[in-house]
Amino acid sequence: MMRRTFFVFALASVSLFAEDPPVTFRSDVSLVRVDAQVVDQQNHPITGLRAEDFILREDGKQQEIRNFQSENMPVDVILLLDVSRSMEPHVQRIAAAAHQALGVLGDQDRIAIMVFDRATRVRLAFGNRHDAERELERVIDQEAFDGGTDIKRGLLDAANYMSRHARHDARHAMVILTDDQTERDRDDAAVLRALTRADCVLSALIAPDALHTGSTKRAPRDSGSRSWPDDALSARLHEMIPPELRPYFDGSAPLTIGGRTRSAGTSEIAGQSGGDSMAVDDASAFEKTLARIRQRYALYFYLPEGVKPSEQHAIEVELSDAARRRYPGAQVRYRRSYMAPNGSDDSGDNEPTLVSVPAGDLRV
Repeated sequence: MMRRTFFVFALASVSLFAEDPPVTFRSDVSLVRVDAQVVDQQNHPITGLRAEDFILREDGKQQEIRNFQSENMPVDVILLLDVSRSMEPHVQRIAAAAHQALGVLGDQDRIAIMVFDRATRVRLAFGNRHDAERELERVIDQEAFDGGTDIKRGLLDAANYMSRHARHDARHAMVILTDDQTERDRDDAAVLRALTRADCVLSALIAPDALHTGSTKRAPRDSGSRSWPDDALSARLHEMIPPELRPYFDGSAPLTIGGRTRSAGTSEIAGQSGGDSMAVDDASAFEKTLARIRQRYALYFYLPEGVKPSEQHAIEVELSDAARRRYPGAQVRYRRSYMAPNGSDDSGDNEPTLVSVPAGDLRV
């Protein structure tokens, strides 16, 4: 009888250890995360999907989705603000919308604030939404809003900061506010490599710059609650622009003004990273962008055997047949590649120097 009991226990032990170990017992180096957003034909996010609604391929080979998360996953967000000339009223819009917009974030979410013109500065290390709301007020009071702009440098610096300071178990997202006009050459490939290394999705809030380029006129300040600039005036001015020229004014087409600035391709980079773009003259654009970041899906698969650190591999994500029938015309947005984890930075990009903001007033 004792021998039979031992035999049954031995079989149970073999069966137990023969099973695939659960995801929670695997090293995070063995898992690759893919962030995906699903939108309907009206560009509205589709929520409530499950792992079986997705098909994921790596280098053309279907991979089993071993773990799946959506809104409950914590998020680390960098808010990257263009503080060059003419951007002050648009930063004011973000600050005015901050209380409601940042309310989208959860208690486990963190947000950092960085600003850039020709150089990049860290205004707020990763903290909570209340810290971010207060810091946005200080940005308006302390930044000079009179410098040039290097959007590529700002994006590279922010992606590098994300790589070094974001949590490994959180979703990574960057929200840039910019008019998309840069004095420097654009380099989409370098920025996308940096975003891939940081496992970061870029969302863009694009400010209409074309009617204000080079202006140093500042929006009126008041000591009470902040109000939005005159959106009705902006709408009337927009209507005066011929329809065929409007893409050049809303940031969706390259623009060179006075031979000095040009499009940085911010919207295109955001799309290729798996993110999206909105016009900042929509009063709810900031809130909608943060909400969409929270509504993304995280799909995990095991790192295939033989993949070397820092290797970049192609990814495809699509909806299953059943999901497509439920949501005809739906689109999946995601970054088309991933970089194998635990690798060194071999991109050749220089390590950026991030400058801490002085405690005093920066205005001159």
